[in-house]
Amino acid sequence: MRRDFLRLVFMLSIALNLGVLGMAAYRQYGADDGRRPPSQPMSKPALSLREELKLTDEQARTFTQLRGALHERVQVLRGTMRQRRRDFFEIVATPSPDRDAIDTLLREMNRTQFDMERAVADYLLAQIRQLTPEQRVAFVESMVRQANMEEEPRRLPLLGPGGARLPDERR
Repeated sequence: MRRDFLRLVFMLSIALNLGVLGMAAYRQYGADDGRRPPSQPMSKPALSLREELKLTDEQARTFTQLRGALHERVQVLRGTMRQRRRDFFEIVATPSPDRDAIDTLLREMNRTQFDMERAVADYLLAQIRQLTPEQRVAFVESMVRQANMEEEPRRLPLLGPGGARLPDERR
């Protein structure tokens, strides 16, 4: 009985950790899902990415398109993760939780989390491919600073002067 209780606590801990990691990834790389009013300009760090890298208009548009694709992919994966968490808690709440079903579900949750991280990695690699060698160096240095929590994460889509959307940006 005690062993089953410890397993349950362990599984809940894993689920909670996965949830926290998913939320951290969402906050770090998540999209602007409409929570910020359109009239409110983006923060200074968001604008400085374009300035710091000296992106051309074409590069900025490409970055915005890449971000849109990332947003769509991550939204699907988040929905999948939410459903798997609900399934997990339904199984755990039964009088006799099926250990094999729980293990299968945990593996699926881990795979979904990996897929989210992979999508972000693919996004960053696609951005890097758009940059000149000098821009790549500055971009990587910026990512290292962010990873070391030396600055606030940058948000895209990129905006022009005064917070105006770039020309031809489709949303």
